[in-house]
Amino acid sequence: MDLLSGLPKVILHDIFARLPDKDAAKTIALSKAWRDTWSSFPYLSVSSNDFLATHYSGCSRNSWFHKMDILIDYVTKRLLRLHDQGLTIKEFKLNLRDLIEPTYVSHHVNQWIQMASESGIEVIELYLSVGYIWRKYHVDNSYDLPLCVFENKSLTKLILAFGIRFNHELFSNHSMKFSSLKMLCLVQVLFTEERVIENLLSHCPLIEDFTMAYCYVYNHLSTEDSVEGSMNNGHWVKSLFLHGLKNLKKVDVRGVHQLHIDSPNLENLCYESLVLDAPIQLNFSSCTNFTCFHLLSLKDTTIADKWILELFSKLPFLESLELCHCFLSKRINIISDQLKVLKLCHCSNLNEVNIDAPNLKSLDYHGYDKPVISFMRSSNQLQVSVSTHVDYRYFYSLRDFIRNIPEKISASLSVFVIRPIRDNSYLIPALQFFSNIPPSIKHLELKEHSYPNNKAAYGSLMNWLLSSCFPETFSFRYFDSYAFIEFFHEMLMGNKRGECYCSSYNRKCWWHALKIAKFSCSFMAADEDADFKAMLDASPNSHEEKTITFSFSLEL
Repeated sequence: MDLLSGLPKVILHDIFARLPDKDAAKTIALSKAWRDTWSSFPYLSVSSNDFLATHYSGCSRNSWFHKMDILIDYVTKRLLRLHDQGLTIKEFKLNLRDLIEPTYVSHHVNQWIQMASESGIEVIELYLSVGYIWRKYHVDNSYDLPLCVFENKSLTKLILAFGIRFNHELFSNHSMKFSSLKMLCLVQVLFTEERVIENLLSHCPLIEDFTMAYCYVYNHLSTEDSVEGSMNNGHWVKSLFLHGLKNLKKVDVRGVHQLHIDSPNLENLCYESLVLDAPIQLNFSSCTNFTCFHLLSLKDTTIADKWILELFSKLPFLESLELCHCFLSKRINIISDQLKVLKLCHCSNLNEVNIDAPNLKSLDYHGYDKPVISFMRSSNQLQVSVSTHVDYRYFYSLRDFIRNIPEKISASLSVFVIRPIRDNSYLIPALQFFSNIPPSIKHLELKEHSYPNNKAAYGSLMNWLLSSCFPETFSFRYFDSYAFIEFFHEMLMGNKRGECYCSSYNRKCWWHALKIAKFSCSFMAADEDADFKAMLDASPNSHEEKTITFSFSLEL
């Protein structure tokens, strides 16, 4: 017997747990010892993707049922083997898609969950694409969660997503026993009553991590009288109250209009609102131990500069702040000695950001607009990452945007150039000379579809980009076309050097400062002796995005 096969089963099970389920299952072909180890593996993760090669639209109805029968037989045998041996089933993860006949599998899912619950299950994850509530599916297509889940004492983690229904009448007269549950995640789940959620959480004394996203409340009495049984008589969950959960540390709530939290030990809050006419109601005044706060999709409520300043005074331990798709004041001030991570993503109306955060280590900015970002105090370890769009007619705005970044700060810039709609060429104006020196940045990335259609405009584009900043590395993202990348490589090799502007500066221009250029790519191992043309020829023909990176050595 080889040394690996002789390891204790608990160690081999840990190895299996780190592998994809299909790869771990292949070990049964190695030896009887490996086969016995696999048969006692207490983790079962099954996805219909592994059994259905294509979506239902790509196979016949009979083929779909045949493949589902194979899946059902596989899961049943695995669970029965563990259940009959009296072994603990630690994790059961089930991901099903394209369920054209929900009733065809719902009975089996009930049996699987029952067996898992009787075997001391600790983790249940169900992703069922039945009754998918983003579309007008019938409520009757939803899957009713069995009572045994709510009576489970051993569960520590429960994730339920897509078309799973909580019928309050099913368990209202039974005592729930989520005495060990620490993580609860509900995504697009259906409720018969809104108070079901609070009822659930009141029976989770150890809950630490709670997620609820876009859940729906429907009037089950009205739908029983409806011919189609549609969910037109319901609404999104409007309000959520989280009270008395002393162990709660992380909350992620999306699609709720009113959120009230009274959990003194809460550390991490992510809140996303639906687009509503009325202002949101977000109350977490008793939670002062926040370290992370993410606020998403607040477009109907202006987040004023005063609110942000008060936020830092109320949350003295706040280390990470993310504002994404929010409507902000034209000017905001970030003043904090504790803040380490700041992310501003597609926030509209913003013209100016003043940052006074000496311990800030990461600033991410994503957006079409390019506000003036100023740093009052900053850390030498601060890394700035910017992803923005640049109109080909206004390249000077890119330079104006990054000129306020101090040279001591490590900055990376990802650019998407908006090409003209009617004209196939870049009508880039003549290169301008600037009195101030462009900043040196760590990395410049040009995104796919930013390249001109007209090859005659290649040089103009590169001159404009490289007159805006001095990058240490330059990456190109692309799918199939790499003519522009070949052009840039020829520029580096000295065959098509860009326009010189040394006379306008008190130091060398980018082209004359360039000494060494190396290149690497995302689809093959780095090789210093690799030929550039051969590397491009080795690029896979798939439509997956690929990256080529040039590294430079500059003597400025």
